Amino acid sequence: MSDQADLVYYAVNVNLFAFTLQSGTDLDSQTPINEPPQTFKDKYESLLKNHYNQIFDFDRNPFPEFRQKFPESNKYELLNVKKSGKQFFSLSSQEKNLNPNKPKPLYRLLLYPQKISDSYALLINIFRPEDPSFDNVNLTEIPSFNPNQCLSLADEKHFLGQTFLITAYLNIPKPDKPEKLIPHAEKLLNKLLDDKYPDFYEAEKFLDGYILEFSRSRTSQTRVLVLFYFTNTTSEQLRKIYFDLPELFLYYHKITHVFQMSRQHYHQLDKLVQNQITSKSQLPDSLDLELLKTNLKELLKTAPQYTFQFRTLENAGNTINIHSGNYQRTLKRLQEEVNDNLEFFNRFVERESQTFALQIQADLNYSKPGAQLLDQAIASIRGLVEIEQAERDRNLQKTIQAVGFSIGAAGIVATSVPYWIKQNPGEILINKPFTSHSLNTFTLVLLLSFFTGLATWVIISVMINGKNWIAGVKHWFSSKIGNKKNQASLPSSANQPVQITSGQKEPEQKSISQNN
Repeated sequence: MSDQADLVYYAVNVNLFAFTLQSGTDLDSQTPINEPPQTFKDKYESLLKNHYNQIFDFDRNPFPEFRQKFPESNKYELLNVKKSGKQFFSLSSQEKNLNPNKPKPLYRLLLYPQKISDSYALLINIFRPEDPSFDNVNLTEIPSFNPNQCLSLADEKHFLGQTFLITAYLNIPKPDKPEKLIPHAEKLLNKLLDDKYPDFYEAEKFLDGYILEFSRSRTSQTRVLVLFYFTNTTSEQLRKIYFDLPELFLYYHKITHVFQMSRQHYHQLDKLVQNQITSKSQLPDSLDLELLKTNLKELLKTAPQYTFQFRTLENAGNTINIHSGNYQRTLKRLQEEVNDNLEFFNRFVERESQTFALQIQADLNYSKPGAQLLDQAIASIRGLVEIEQAERDRNLQKTIQAVGFSIGAAGIVATSVPYWIKQNPGEILINKPFTSHSLNTFTLVLLLSFFTGLATWVIISVMINGKNWIAGVKHWFSSKIGNKKNQASLPSSANQPVQITSGQKEPEQKSISQNN
């Protein structure tokens, strides 16, 4: 068993459960989604025709069409195969096994597409039919179940997630612990998925067999389950709930998908707090009106973004709670079908799902002070802008008053100066400019008017701004005295720190860690 070529699995089944969003809006986009059924049909038909055409003859066995009318239902099958029971499409390979009595197809294909709620659910099953002594699969043959690593919808638009369920019999005694089967599972997955699968997460008993999970529900949209059979009881029990697994796995991937998207919105919230709100809420040393206006505009732009990210995070928490309830109801139905607790599936909703909801709630609690800080910053800067603008308006009015008095006084002097000159009829006693060493009358009028206006402006300015100047002088003296007192309390050495205390503490993020 140490040599890979000697490892043999029996009745290998490779199941892909893939999900894409059909309608509504995704958490990371507000653009409405409405994908027609034909588009979804083209996706899986192209996948199968391009990669499995050497195994199955799709020309002689075309895919069935979708039903013409879809019912007003939350869940329905898409195919129209005109038979009772489940509407799935099955196809056998032309190649047969080596059974001399009654050879069976070497491969079989099962296709089962559905629409569940607002999503498309696709089940593709490539398997080796059970035939004792003739259904063995060597490791070298495993890649043929997934040629070119094609079995995936991860690159499709509006992808929600996918679960691989690989089942096989092992011809070894059942070990006492499921973890002992990890090497068998990893060797199988290395051939099937080309080493591109999540790390091992857990192993558990499942319907008299052992199931091993490879996943990272916090970061990966792909989950891999390997179920090893040791008796026929496991396959018979699984068959009872097989066609209900797409619904159960859909809710699993909706929960993990929403949580993964919520991480992006939380990081955006944190970035807004750290880079935008905190820096813009600090008051500048000098109250520059233009700088205050610029900061206010940026904060007003940030506010809608912060509100959107915060509400999206709230929506993520509500969505997880809703789908957790859907998951539990579906699981309960499966438990009744097989009369088993299905602890392996039940553990997800009791552990990861609850942890996701608590983590989002902790993120919301951490982000609430940021919203308050944003409102306070906008209100404070807006108040400062109004105060600074009002102060400028008052100063402008004072300046206008002083200039008005100055112009008036200068005008009075200019008007009265001619009356100061002795008037002799027939003689004009006005010296022409630049023709005499004495000061000409025109220049005298200008100088007297200018100095009178200047003196008036100074007197009026002192009268209007006298209180402010006195307050400024007092503030200057008090600051000098205060500096001397502060110098006496400086640290005695350069290495002694100066501590600045604040009455408000920075909110700390509460994070819930989970080993997944």
